[in-house]
Amino acid sequence: MSEDVQILKEIEKAVELCEKQYTREEIFALLEIDSNTDPSKDIEKQICILKLEDIKNLYEATLIINHLTEHHGLIREACAQKINEFMKNNEYSKFFQSHGAYDVLLKAVNDINPNICRLVAEILPQIDDKPYFLSKLYERFDVIFQELEKLKRSNWYTKKLFNLYWGLEALNAICPQCDDRLKNVIEQCLKIKEYTIREKTAMLLSNLDSSVEFVQNARKELSKDTNYYVLRYAKSWN
Repeated sequence: MSEDVQILKEIEKAVELCEKQYTREEIFALLEIDSNTDPSKDIEKQICILKLEDIKNLYEATLIINHLTEHHGLIREACAQKINEFMKNNEYSKFFQSHGAYDVLLKAVNDINPNICRLVAEILPQIDDKPYFLSKLYERFDVIFQELEKLKRSNWYTKKLFNLYWGLEALNAICPQCDDRLKNVIEQCLKIKEYTIREKTAMLLSNLDSSVEFVQNARKELSKDTNYYVLRYAKSWN
């Protein structure tokens, strides 16, 4: 079978599944199937997740969030989209308020797919136990900075910068207090030459208390930056 014929068959199958009507029981029974033992269900899982209109209990929420990481990219993105919708609704958000769910969200905000990172970062303000999430996020920053130091001359360096970029996006979404942990992150980021990291650092600084000394010092340094995307934040500091 040629590649074009195979692609056409996959498209036809996807269209057929999109038109199929599923009961709630069928959807969650499908999500219970281990993708590692039956990867043929991945496309159907993605479509079923997108068809979900509500969440009725913790069990259903857990099945969904467990597909947010370590699954096919199509499934992960579908989960991120639905979790984004559900967590913005007070009726459903309560089912995602556990430390286990927060751990998955932290991992997902470092996904290789930026759409997933964005969708997850958007809902971080909705989590209830922000101190727990922040403690785990700062631990993640420590690991990223250590890895960046080791990988300065490696092709993996850019990947870790990507993780740092979305870590800063997550940190900004949580609205952290100006403590020593935040000070360390900002000081480390100011050493990074990549402009996207300086831009995200400037974005974060724009939302922090301007009376704090380390915030003032960081703003002063970035105010001298020559990059447009950094300076667009710096202009508001004067």
